[in-house]
Amino acid sequence: MRRGTWIIVLTLAAMLPVADTILWDVAVGRLQTGFDAWATASTASNLHVTRGKIVPGGWPFAATLRIENVKLSATDPLTPEGVTWSAPEVLLRLSPLRPRSMDVVFQGEQRLHVGTMPDIVVAGARLFAVVSAGDGDHPGVLDLLADQATMTSKIGGIAMADHLRMHIEVPTSTAASDTGRAFAFSAAGITLPDNIAWPLGRTIARLDCDGTVEGRILPAPTMAAGVSAWRDGGGSVQLQNVVLNWGPLSLTASATLALDDQLQPMGAGTSHVTGYAATLDALAKSGVLTRSAATAAKALLVLLAGTPGDGGPDDVDVPLTFQYRTLSMRQVPLVRFPEVDWPGL
Repeated sequence: MRRGTWIIVLTLAAMLPVADTILWDVAVGRLQTGFDAWATASTASNLHVTRGKIVPGGWPFAATLRIENVKLSATDPLTPEGVTWSAPEVLLRLSPLRPRSMDVVFQGEQRLHVGTMPDIVVAGARLFAVVSAGDGDHPGVLDLLADQATMTSKIGGIAMADHLRMHIEVPTSTAASDTGRAFAFSAAGITLPDNIAWPLGRTIARLDCDGTVEGRILPAPTMAAGVSAWRDGGGSVQLQNVVLNWGPLSLTASATLALDDQLQPMGAGTSHVTGYAATLDALAKSGVLTRSAATAAKALLVLLAGTPGDGGPDDVDVPLTFQYRTLSMRQVPLVRFPEVDWPGL
């Protein structure tokens, strides 16, 4: 190799740390500027942000901001009154390999406070989020991930989950909010609080769902006014690929949900249910269903169901409707739910 070539190679090698430092400094500046802009915009949107010390780091592989004592307080009419979230430390990380995505790592115990209720303490082996920037044509994306997560409350006992995943599309403009916003949720190994006698047991092996929210969600003076405007604008929730494995029940379903003229949920869907006989017996035993409703439902399902040739669990395809706060199956009422009382109504 010629001497001139060696000089160029050595010069480039010497410049790499300098270039990396410059890029790191720029990335840290972007994080700081972006966080400050988000905090300012949030305050204008009735979400108050407070924080403690900010420490930059991550060189040479990424740019990070370690933010201490973060607290969010919501005062938006569309948010339940008195909601605050706090964390002892949040880490923001920006990698040069993924310049349009930011990692958010929640460290320590998170606290959620709603009204006069005791705090809900959230912790886990990994509490993580990825925020991907959108543009005028494509929404941004928020992915939430939690492993070995626990939720503890003085009045609610302890709930746990081996894995939680949530995917949410976030419109980047008012025009983008006219289209459906996709979401997906997946959870495995859920253990429900032990202070309640759950009709199908404390363990949910699997709960999955994905879908879209149709209709524009716009600022409003009260929550009732906001959901009313969303309903009047054709708002609905489309659910697909619903999967629930809970005790004797295995269910797959899809449905469309909306609000009626009294702002109460209504909808219709189809489902495939396995283990319905044992499920209905358990629901009747716990008082969720009356004995007569369980007996009527079981008689109808026996007529609709096919008997497995191998002697396996009973299964059936069945339509479901939800109207006037009542869940029904082929015009057979199953459960009546309490009325939803929207703040500001």
